Amino acid sequence: MSEQSTPTKGGRRIQAVETTCELLDALRERGGSGVSELARETGYSKATVHSHLATLLDNEFVVKRGNGYEISLKFVDFGEFAKNGVAIHEIARQEVDKLAEQTGEVAQFMVEEHGRGVYLHKARGANAIRTASYTGERKDLHCTALGKAILAQLPRDRVEEIIEEHGLPAHTENTVSTREALFDQLERIRQENVAYDDEEVLSGLRCVAAPIVYKNGDIQGAISISGPTSRFKRDRFREELPEIVRSAANVIEVNSTQV
Repeated sequence: MSEQSTPTKGGRRIQAVETTCELLDALRERGGSGVSELARETGYSKATVHSHLATLLDNEFVVKRGNGYEISLKFVDFGEFAKNGVAIHEIARQEVDKLAEQTGEVAQFMVEEHGRGVYLHKARGANAIRTASYTGERKDLHCTALGKAILAQLPRDRVEEIIEEHGLPAHTENTVSTREALFDQLERIRQENVAYDDEEVLSGLRCVAAPIVYKNGDIQGAISISGPTSRFKRDRFREELPEIVRSAANVIEVNSTQV
């Protein structure tokens, strides 16, 4: 198999590497798979799939269980290394844990990478409901309070690039799904320094988030508090929790000057 390349926005792309990435994504989505299943799903020949998986196995990026292959724990090492490379991670982690304890709800920390939000830490308070989000998960920015808090601090042309690349898919009937509506929200978020998710990702779930911004104006991420609509309503949703999350974000900003 020749290493053909095609031009991309980041330079020239090696087809063999692209194939490996597709297979890894497919393995992750399926929770493991055999050669035949992967070949059917990706459209590559069984020989090509087997060659790539054998190389990944030799390099310990996958493990073989019976006749199937799974993503290996080596990626945990890579993930922890990348996470620890975020300068404010430890400071944010401490504040997120405090938020969860103080409110009894779910608290999270997110950063932006490649136009998507990445959850880097999640903590659950005593009364927290179970949510599907997890550390390392990538999420559309336009539909989450965390993501909108981040988008509001980015230049408009960068937001336009993100929309162009990822679109504005609707997750519920409340999801903001037009450029005009999104930019109207982002303007309000800049003024209030707080963002809301009003059942935009999942019906019955609300979220309040605040951006974390360095003194030079660079956005470093956002933190949030999430919970059921039954507990997130009226003054608590629009006044009490916003004040709490803004205060936590400010603590991170102040402490980050020492990083």
